Amino acid sequence: MRSLRITRWALGLASLVTGFGAMASTQAPSLPELTLRQGHYSLQLDGRPWLLLGAQIHNSNSWPQVLTTSWPAIMATHANTLLAPVYWQQLEPAPGHYDYSHIDALLAQTRAHHLHLVLLWFGSWKNGQMQYAPDWIKTDPVRYPRALSAKGQPLTDLSTFSQTNLQADRQAFTALMNHLKSMDGTRHTVVMVQVENEPGLFGAVRDHRPEADVAFAGPVPAELAQRLGHNAGNWSQVFGDRAEEAFQAWQTARYIDQVAAAGKAVYPLPTYVNTWLHYKNKHQPGLDYPSGGATDTVLDVWKAAAPHIDAIGTDLYATDRDEFDRVIGQYHRADNPAFISETGFDAAMPRLIYDALSASAVAFSTFGIDGDPASPADLAARQAYATEFALLDSINRPLAQALTEGRVRTDIEAAGKTRGDIDLGHHWKAQVSYGPPPWGDTPPTPAGSPHHDGHVLLVDLPDGSWLITGSRARVELRRDHADGRHGQIIRAGQGHFDAEGHWVMERLWNGDEIDYGLNFGDRPSLLRVVAGTY
Repeated sequence: MRSLRITRWALGLASLVTGFGAMASTQAPSLPELTLRQGHYSLQLDGRPWLLLGAQIHNSNSWPQVLTTSWPAIMATHANTLLAPVYWQQLEPAPGHYDYSHIDALLAQTRAHHLHLVLLWFGSWKNGQMQYAPDWIKTDPVRYPRALSAKGQPLTDLSTFSQTNLQADRQAFTALMNHLKSMDGTRHTVVMVQVENEPGLFGAVRDHRPEADVAFAGPVPAELAQRLGHNAGNWSQVFGDRAEEAFQAWQTARYIDQVAAAGKAVYPLPTYVNTWLHYKNKHQPGLDYPSGGATDTVLDVWKAAAPHIDAIGTDLYATDRDEFDRVIGQYHRADNPAFISETGFDAAMPRLIYDALSASAVAFSTFGIDGDPASPADLAARQAYATEFALLDSINRPLAQALTEGRVRTDIEAAGKTRGDIDLGHHWKAQVSYGPPPWGDTPPTPAGSPHHDGHVLLVDLPDGSWLITGSRARVELRRDHADGRHGQIIRAGQGHFDAEGHWVMERLWNGDEIDYGLNFGDRPSLLRVVAGTY
């Protein structure tokens, strides 16, 4: 019989927490890191798996005086992490002269609100352009040259073939990381750094400066051809119709990798690059999306070119579940985690976090949470994110640990899909239905929830119990009789985890609460369920 060994589990966890506390008192907490163990990625915070649930402010709202007005909206989402830009234009107003007041204010305000922070380096790129480069770079195109179009016209992008461009960005980013180490090296308010923002080229598929033309006509670097399993040849011979985009991707990724490597040499926080995606019906690089960014068509090139970038994030704004899952499938690979760097601030988005969790996502962040004034759509999105983020962050540590071990199962409702089965192993499965009556038998074809946004999360805990929660759904635990044994619920306890990670039971569900499955309404409950046989 599966049984809930509460006492043994609690004592074991208590000793683990006590032991960790004693160890922490004698040595500084370890740096945040992105790890890969037994095929599962994990973002480690203070040496333990942790799930990043992020709220990103609007592009120009990171200025200290403006940020103070954004905090009510940030906190209303129940995110555990703020994503905020650092502007090269502000950081380095004159060559070699740095103003750290902005970063210090970000740190101070984030700590005052007890959140973590991801810094977004708006350096050579923001949305495929150089808008956040310092004035002294924008006004000196001779020293800091721009990429050229096929007709020889200057574009709104710095050329990746310029060592002066690279050196300037690399030096500023290194200064940022060095200051961050001095201000946050033992506190770890900042858990990750995004290097650049949606990099790539608009106005051309590749740079057409003379030195770029020479490089494009030359051989593909041997390390890239070998990594991709291609024979030697020039870019057109190796990549065919995708040659120009692959070439620009290699140059962009190599440039950014050198920036990241310099910063990590002084303070090795995890780094990632976010991606303006190559969506369906968006086919033209340099026009529909920045050419050379880490789109799915050149992701292998990026992985070969940028070893100092720990993750490629997806700016995934698709509310269509099939499209959302397709993109996750493209980027969740052996060499890259499921990392949702941006989603839309839309009430339809938060439920899709459960699809991301089924791919063991390490981060899920939404963009533009601080509209001023907040529209009705903003307020609806705020409530939708708050519901899911608050629930998930309340179980963050056990959930993140389970994600690293493949012990998480999810199901999501969709239009026309009002039933689902989740295989739990050991002869057990969970039958999920959306829109059944709150009490009584489940109809053969449930009606579905009003907005088709029901979802369920099941976590297989180490002691053999299940952690189950959901919204607008019914979960019925079933066991086959292949071994002649019948299944039963021994205990279904509603509760929560306290700050130390101990389970605190609030009540037991029995009778009407379990006769017709476990029913979850608009306000999700957290259940710890022990099943057994007879």
